[in-house]
Amino acid sequence: MARTSISLLAATALLLAVTALAGPSQAAAAKPTCVGAAARDAKRPCFNATRAVTPSLEKADLVRSSPCKLTDEQPEPVCTFGAPRSRATKHIALVGDSHALQWRSALDFVAASQGWQGYSLTTPGCPFSDAIRYLPDGFREFCEPWYRGVEKWLRNHPEVTTVYVSSIASLALELPPGKTELEVKSAGLRRAWASLPKTVTRLIVIRDTPQTTEATPGCLRRVIAAGRERPGIACKVPRAATVLEDAAVTTARQMRSRRYAFADLTSFFCNSAFCYPVIGGVLVHRDTFGHITPAFAESLGPYLLRRLRFLGEAGRRGAPVKQGR
Repeated sequence: MARTSISLLAATALLLAVTALAGPSQAAAAKPTCVGAAARDAKRPCFNATRAVTPSLEKADLVRSSPCKLTDEQPEPVCTFGAPRSRATKHIALVGDSHALQWRSALDFVAASQGWQGYSLTTPGCPFSDAIRYLPDGFREFCEPWYRGVEKWLRNHPEVTTVYVSSIASLALELPPGKTELEVKSAGLRRAWASLPKTVTRLIVIRDTPQTTEATPGCLRRVIAAGRERPGIACKVPRAATVLEDAAVTTARQMRSRRYAFADLTSFFCNSAFCYPVIGGVLVHRDTFGHITPAFAESLGPYLLRRLRFLGEAGRRGAPVKQGR
């Protein structure tokens, strides 16, 4: 009996020694893995050591956004997501360009968990801003009717109490003489937000996502083919080159009103120095225009919900913030 106990103790000591010598990567790999944005959750840290990437680079731009039921309302396209109208406890609208559309998968998670019905009013190249008058020819003529249509739609839908907006931070404008880009963008946003009907009691800016680089897809292909490194780490890019100032966030800060707030999820893309093109085994960007994949957007849903709870916009009911799938 004594020999058996000594043997067990020796085996246990050997196992602990081997584990310690294995280094942090193997020890961490033994923990449950996490998918997508969960791998950057500072409140509930987890680790994903996979070298696989989903969706594949070849199929990234073919994956559709979250489901949305098309309506016959103007300005086209208007569609609904989240809870059905008959059971909805609240009505929200997502408004903006394609960089707003990319957030629908995350906002759909929030809406479904909270019992909200969401309306999606997005169109490529058109921010919800009165600064559309300074867009280049072609975009201006297309975006002005859409922008006025959104204003009219919101007036005709008093049930919508919260509007979520987002747009590409690098939007190029034809600036009037003596004006800076931030001045023009901020003034245009203020005019648009002031035009909202009083039935909209909250406007929440979702900060634009970090950009990507032209070199990133090629880097990822090489690293994935070699199979020796984690693609997200091997192809990381400097934060300073990809995280741009978002005029809408700056403006919301300056407004100093509870009616205006913002959700900034940049920490799920980047640390203080670098941004990562693959996080938790999920491809972050679907193209080189800065659009994120629906898979990564969906993984951000629990953390958008967390931010909205902090802002007092979402309740405690429904789906909790999960560590991963």
